[in-house]
Amino acid sequence: MRFALLTSISFAAAVACGGSNPPPNTGGTITGDENAVKQAHEMHECGKADQVHQYDLHDEDGDRALVPCSKNAGGQNDFSGMIHIETIPEGVHITIHASDDEVTMGALGSDVKTRDAVIVYPKGPGSKAIEVPLMKTKDGYTGDKIVMWDDLGKLNDEGTKIDIAIFDHDKSSGKDAEELHVALAVSTGKSCEKAQDENPQTMDMGSKGKGSPDLTDAQLGAPMNANNGALVTNCGLANDAHADICVGLKNGKPLGVSVRVTPGNNKVAACIDRAARRLSFPVSPKFDIAKTKF
Repeated sequence: MRFALLTSISFAAAVACGGSNPPPNTGGTITGDENAVKQAHEMHECGKADQVHQYDLHDEDGDRALVPCSKNAGGQNDFSGMIHIETIPEGVHITIHASDDEVTMGALGSDVKTRDAVIVYPKGPGSKAIEVPLMKTKDGYTGDKIVMWDDLGKLNDEGTKIDIAIFDHDKSSGKDAEELHVALAVSTGKSCEKAQDENPQTMDMGSKGKGSPDLTDAQLGAPMNANNGALVTNCGLANDAHADICVGLKNGKPLGVSVRVTPGNNKVAACIDRAARRLSFPVSPKFDIAKTKF
């Protein structure tokens, strides 16, 4: 099988396992036959095995991550394509555009050992799978899927791990489909609680009465409560819903944010989180916690 390496302005997360005349490898780990590994490095980039790529849910133009190359010698040049992951109003949009001169299509849900398939596990391996519907193109296939906000778990710190499994079938080899993976941890960023753990409060007994006075709760919460709660109303918080917001900050800048919306609504929580991280707070050299409820 021969595969042409794709280039695309719109696809920002790449999986690469084959191609002709692509740029030389700039790093990454692949395994398998020594000669095949050498050949793969000469043909294309390969991602590091067992690496979890970090994706910021507040990223405005998406991100990219390389998938490790095939572990068997015959599959080092079996696949080339690009995956784009981006945040949209509905959730996380995953797009794949693969270059493959032997595309084996089949019905969704049928045995992936006999066809090409892209499977997304929104909450990591072992979670309920979502298959990406594929459409054949002149040079391979394309497909896209939206992981809805409610299908995500934790939003901050380590976030939710999304696992994407790619099955590439080669009739001529007579072997089962090659399975390749890329793992992404999608997160809004550091939580308020983690920022607090990283900035423990200390008391200097000899500095009593010196320096600037501590900021009051009202001063700390003022930026979030401004404009009649525009922070939450602009994010669509329902009238019968509640939001608890915690911001860990220093020198007027948020270091960590936690948002809990009741009833649960990841879309609204992520929106409030983003807005809170962009606020300017009263400046103090001390680490402070700003909290408010709506």
